[in-house]
Amino acid sequence: MNILIVTANYPTPYRVKYQFVKELVCAFARCGHSCYVISPYSLTKDRHWISYLSEEDGVMVCRPKFLSFSTMRIAGISPSYIFRKRALYKALRRMNFRPDVVYTHFWNAAEWAYEYARDNRLPLFVASGEAEIVKQFDMKLLTKEFADYISGVICVSQKNKEESVSLGLATAEKCEVFPNAVDGSLFRKMDRSLCRKELGFPQDAYIVAFVGAFCERKGSLRLSAAIGKIKDITVHSVFVGGGSDVPTCDNILFKGELPHEMLPKYLNASDVFVLPTLHEGCCNAIVEALACGLPVISSDRPFNWDVLNDQNSIMLDPTSVDDLADAIRFLSDVNRRNTYADNALASASGRMIDNRAESILRFIQSRMEGGNQSVS
Repeated sequence: MNILIVTANYPTPYRVKYQFVKELVCAFARCGHSCYVISPYSLTKDRHWISYLSEEDGVMVCRPKFLSFSTMRIAGISPSYIFRKRALYKALRRMNFRPDVVYTHFWNAAEWAYEYARDNRLPLFVASGEAEIVKQFDMKLLTKEFADYISGVICVSQKNKEESVSLGLATAEKCEVFPNAVDGSLFRKMDRSLCRKELGFPQDAYIVAFVGAFCERKGSLRLSAAIGKIKDITVHSVFVGGGSDVPTCDNILFKGELPHEMLPKYLNASDVFVLPTLHEGCCNAIVEALACGLPVISSDRPFNWDVLNDQNSIMLDPTSVDDLADAIRFLSDVNRRNTYADNALASASGRMIDNRAESILRFIQSRMEGGNQSVS
């Protein structure tokens, strides 16, 4: 099968954003399918020179250039939307690839690619993994024809499925839930003492890890404040990410961005993973932490319920600094922490990226063979 992937972002040597998309596309390719990615590249946000077309890990990647404007709108429509879509369709016209199906990340990309899929009578599939669909998708651009045309929706959580249906973007029978997964060759259990030795971390420290943007939604400052409230034990921390909400608690062993391939070592050097996030689709960082055998402390909200439970995690109110501090203190007990860690590994064992890719491909093929009315 020839799969055309349309996505707002795809990793470059200078920007790791949407690494999870690349991992899934590479898994599609390993399953024997030909993949062609189109990811419009903003000259305003990313000023490094990137080739227009390149082969990366057996996948052809096209990055048409466009100019983006963050807040400007003309007659209610952003010029960035116009320029991005124009760049996309120019790339589609130049493309030396005959797709059998169009696969988009996320709903906004589905709207961009809709006319191409419709005009070429191609099935159109959407991967819905947004933290909040309504904030990523301009509902004013929605038409009933667009929603009717969608062949299937790959949702990362039950929350995303329910949101897609409630917004009128798809019917329930077109949606199926496939929680995020990891590359098991990269995110796996490693020797903690060796990882700490290589990173120069103290061997006897109790280390809390955070991975995500330093922002209100992810909760970097709430975690920093919670660590600051714990006085009866010494807590060290690792904050991987970047942004304006920079943590300032004591005993930070690392703070900043990392190459993706380095992340498993930092996770394995830690004892607990904490992410007091307010909104997610299905958080990749949480699934990666589970695969490294870390107990998780995170939000008791629907977006986490497909991957977390009371055996592998402590789910709580992500706005409560006191609850965060109590949970971190609770898992400072080694025996208790080890029980959660064993359950974390067990729960992650079935969440490997190749398995997820195969399941998604079966879903796509079943929807295509089932005879979607709009593309028959």
